[in-house]
Amino acid sequence: MSEQRESAVGSVVDVDLDHLVNRAAILDVIAAYGLAYDCGDYARLGDLFTEDARYAFTPAPESFPPYVAGRANIVAAMAALRSHHEETRKAHQRHFTTNTVITRRTADRAEARSLMTVGFAFEDGHQEFSRSGVYADVLAKEGGRWRLASRHLWLMELPPLFGPLPSGDR
Repeated sequence: MSEQRESAVGSVVDVDLDHLVNRAAILDVIAAYGLAYDCGDYARLGDLFTEDARYAFTPAPESFPPYVAGRANIVAAMAALRSHHEETRKAHQRHFTTNTVITRRTADRAEARSLMTVGFAFEDGHQEFSRSGVYADVLAKEGGRWRLASRHLWLMELPPLFGPLPSGDR
């Protein structure tokens, strides 16, 4: 499949086994990100990104740069952010990624939007809601595997569901 696939949300037109297999794999990558980060599995977290991946925040949270390029740099920045939260809040983050919609897909590229909510789990057992936003992801298929090529987390204004992102990051 080389043409771009974009159809109405919920459409069953042209849905085939290839579509379902790719959709499941893309959703697994998006879900695995939060789980790997929250448990500090940085090897697995890094493996979810392409070597030349980009990660951007709008606006950037405390102790995180607004833009990071390259798998190793993304993992290092995410490890520093997790460490910062453990030291300053004495809590562990919990990412809840929901409402994922794959907005476009070709044979080797896909775009998706997901709602992200972050909470903190404290040693005494209480939970605290921290922030929410939208992930705008571009995924690339490399060697039969989907990986994050670009992730832009919008914490304030939300990007459009379809169409180009306001920053042009695609």
